[in-house]
Amino acid sequence: MLELGCASGGNLLPLAARWPEARFLGVDLSARQVADGNRRVRYFHLENVTLEKADLADLSLPARSFDYVICHGVFSWVPPTVQGAILRLIGHCLGDSGVAAISYNVLPGWHLRNPVKDILRFYARTDGNIRERVARARAALAALGALTGPGAYGALLRTEARQLAKIPSSYILGEFLAEHNHPIQSLDFLTAAAEHGLEFICEADLDAGARSALTREGVHYVERLAKNDLLRASQELDFLSGRPFRRTLLRKRSASRSPALPSAAYLSGLHMAARLNPDPKGTSDGGVTYVDRHGHRVSTRLPIIAKALARLSQAYPATLSVAALLCDSGSAQARIAQTLLELVCRGGAVLSALPIEVGRETDPRPKVWNFARAEAAMGLPGVTSLHHVTVALPRIGAAIATMSDGTRSSTELASWLAAEIAARRVPLPEQVSSDADANDVLGLAKRHVAETLGHLADSAVLAPGAP
Repeated sequence: MLELGCASGGNLLPLAARWPEARFLGVDLSARQVADGNRRVRYFHLENVTLEKADLADLSLPARSFDYVICHGVFSWVPPTVQGAILRLIGHCLGDSGVAAISYNVLPGWHLRNPVKDILRFYARTDGNIRERVARARAALAALGALTGPGAYGALLRTEARQLAKIPSSYILGEFLAEHNHPIQSLDFLTAAAEHGLEFICEADLDAGARSALTREGVHYVERLAKNDLLRASQELDFLSGRPFRRTLLRKRSASRSPALPSAAYLSGLHMAARLNPDPKGTSDGGVTYVDRHGHRVSTRLPIIAKALARLSQAYPATLSVAALLCDSGSAQARIAQTLLELVCRGGAVLSALPIEVGRETDPRPKVWNFARAEAAMGLPGVTSLHHVTVALPRIGAAIATMSDGTRSSTELASWLAAEIAARRVPLPEQVSSDADANDVLGLAKRHVAETLGHLADSAVLAPGAP
């Protein structure tokens, strides 16, 4: 795997830890980021990953030498000449059966963010450090949103102000305050990719986010168009949804292949996980209703489909083999497979080529998987889950994660934490009264251990316990 613009290796290092027989190379223009990443490589004792400082404009790599290439958060934020170099490099070094993932800002949707960009750049100014510039930009946008009227422009400013208040300063710096930001229409991007022997597979999220912005008629219109011209349908989806961002998957162009719509027939060799919680409102038509991770309702009145959804719900965050979900369904296999595909396409489930097994907070000796435990011990603000997602942890949560190595029960973890709190080596997030006795402190420790283990288990950070 090659990552172009790897920063300090936050994406590659956990992958290298999980697949020690694979080979990983990351390149980045920032010497500081690469040096920080190499310190982490040494800390985690990883021997299968290399991080190098390099300019993508003149990087040279062997032909067909990578199975996967990732370029996230780079393409739109470099000059056009470097964009061409990126596509040329990927076309050269990607293997014949490989997959490349490139993210970029998209027109016309990104046009809606241009006013926000202009405002942030004006108020951020160029003086002061990065933190000061971003703070000025955030404050100005929030103030202007509060002063603007009820029209579409005011709604845009207020929406952006709410969103930007929740995201890291690094995003604002890279997205709005960077020197370069060159959105592009998707067809123009795919045309440029084709010049370097690359062709479209699909979007990484199977267009789930974009389709959710359409009416039912809009979705049907795009689906009809896709049957004859997938690339045109993809462009039309941008026009209808106004999405500002894409993560496109590409492969080497081949005369024997053509882009195809996702099909339920492709699911059988894969594994699936879905956060499905029973709908607290229930259902009035005798069916079964769940709520997915986006808060969308998933309903069925067919018992055989309800059974498959229940199995996914109970297994989460572990994956289940799709073949196993279909094996007992007889003539209903095609119906269930189509339901599962629809769940994936709307973003309610995730797929994996390999099974993901997880631990539970009720395990006799809970174990945080090795790399995440090392991340917690290093003092990073988050740890990487077995779903390859960053999970935020407060300091007390990180301390508990560090000690959850599969040798201690939750009771033993609580006793250890109580001793650490009493010795003031682990600060509690809440104030503890000066007259609190040992039982009070132990009670607080038990609560924090239970809450942390529950959070880690639900987020797929716990590894399976020993049999």
